Amino acid sequence: MTDHYGPETLPVCGDGTYLEFTDAAVCHHRFSPLSTMLIAVSEGYRYDGASIPRWAWRIFGHPLSPEFRWASLFHDKLCEDAMSIEARTHADAVFLELLREAGVSQWRRLLMWAAVRLYGIFIWRINGGKKTA
Repeated sequence: MTDHYGPETLPVCGDGTYLEFTDAAVCHHRFSPLSTMLIAVSEGYRYDGASIPRWAWRIFGHPLSPEFRWASLFHDKLCEDAMSIEARTHADAVFLELLREAGVSQWRRLLMWAAVRLYGIFIWRINGGKKTA
């Protein structure tokens, strides 16, 4: 069975350090009346939310904070599937937009976006443009 989720219905499972889907799911987000993005996750898919270092939690919040869950899920899946630096750039842009739509303050979302952008470029260059598992 495949469940369909939107930002308000994202399942919360796990021990507080990750989120896990207990069933296969299709997550959808409508950016505008003419633009919807879908991502598919398999049963047992886990992700750790926003990649916020522990020392920065007091500034930004917990990685699994509800305001970050949706944006970090889409970003993680898009990065996992990225085959080019352009795809990584798109994933980062989606992350920034979803943080904005979630009501994350401008300074926090811009710093979070800059961090994933720089990290993405760094990882892409280290791996010589090869996709990592």
